[in-house]
Amino acid sequence: MNEFINTIESNRIFFKKKLNIILIVALSILGAGLICLIIGLIFSNSTLFIIFFLSIIVAAIIYGAGYSVYNKKYLSTFEKDLDRKAIELNYGNDYFYDPIKGIDFESINESRCVNRPDEYHSSKLFEVKRHNISFLSSNYIFDFIHYTTDSKGNSKKEVNHYNGRFIKFTFPRNLNAFLSIMEKNSIDEMIKDPRLGEKIEFEYMEFNEKFIVKASDPLKANYIITPQVQCNIVDFDKAFKSNLIVCYLDNSVYIFMHEYNAKMGLGIYKEFNQKVFDSYANEFIIPLLLIDALDLDNDKYINKNLN
Repeated sequence: MNEFINTIESNRIFFKKKLNIILIVALSILGAGLICLIIGLIFSNSTLFIIFFLSIIVAAIIYGAGYSVYNKKYLSTFEKDLDRKAIELNYGNDYFYDPIKGIDFESINESRCVNRPDEYHSSKLFEVKRHNISFLSSNYIFDFIHYTTDSKGNSKKEVNHYNGRFIKFTFPRNLNAFLSIMEKNSIDEMIKDPRLGEKIEFEYMEFNEKFIVKASDPLKANYIITPQVQCNIVDFDKAFKSNLIVCYLDNSVYIFMHEYNAKMGLGIYKEFNQKVFDSYANEFIIPLLLIDALDLDNDKYINKNLN
């Protein structure tokens, strides 16, 4: 992986040097225009003023075009391979990934935790089966459209965007229960309270302060959300900044990392290092971390014969 990162950084430096030549040309034109401005001020020559303003426009066009070309060339050397490298680092070749395709709304709606949007978009579908647990995940964007009318009768369209990462785990055993764990500030136009089950609390106060838990069966809730799992959820939520929603329904767990996006920007002026790569790899590592945090590889989710 170090070789991949070093190759990207070498390409960035190579194209940045070419862009620097364009920058020098643009600055030279701007410098010549500045000289014209000074002379024009001394001799009150309006033609030189015009030349100065033209030099600003020409310099901006030259540099802007150069930046667009070389930044695009730089990104094209690795963008298609970045996600693939991030996935294979942890999953080898045993996965399905489609950056264009996503999860349909009806599959997300099974969680009972979302309102139907006016427009829905999803991408970066990622599917893996490991041992007895399978999961799929994708990015989502929910758009809610509103029209307002001012006092003069003029209508205005406003679109509220909500984005994040969705993950669904499926395991062999059917728990025959519904359980929701919702971060207290997560309810908005997209996320809704499923209004199922009764509210319960646990002995771990930090968990109670951050999350609202409702369950159709309080005994099963304590069976699923053990003290260790409570600690794990709190730690996970601190590590990955988002509004976290976890819903257990029969033999599935639905996860919403609402408003989550920790990716660092990519560009010819930004060094590509391990930290930048990790920000792109995290979204594919997250399901593995959640399997551990929620203890989903435990026998109570895998063994179909348990009552």
